[in-house]
Amino acid sequence: MNRPSLTLIVNNDAPCPEHGVSASQKSWSNKFDPYALKAGAPDLWSSYFRARFHSPREVALFCDVSFQTALNWWGAVTAPASHIALLVMLTDPEAPEFFGQALGQAA
Repeated sequence: MNRPSLTLIVNNDAPCPEHGVSASQKSWSNKFDPYALKAGAPDLWSSYFRARFHSPREVALFCDVSFQTALNWWGAVTAPASHIALLVMLTDPEAPEFFGQALGQAA
C-alpha cells in the first residue's frame, strides 16, 4: 500500500509575501562559502596578527601560546582556536572592523 507523500519545493530567490520580511535577506551560508571561509582562515588571521603585532613572539606572549604556535599563525600555516578568537575580539576594539573589512573584500 502506497502512502501519499508530500514534496516541499523551496525557492529562496522568490519574494517573500510576509510583511516585515525582506526578500533580500540571506543566511550567512549564502553570503559566505563556509568551506572558503575555513580554507582562508589562516591567511586572514595571519594578516591580522601582522597588522597588530610586530613579531610572532609578541603574538605568543599576548595569546599565551608557544612560539611555534604563534609562528604557525604568523605564517598562515594554521588559524587560532575559538578561545583565541574570543580573546582578540574582547581585547582589541579594532578587530571586528579589521575582520569585517577583510571579509567584505572577499565577499
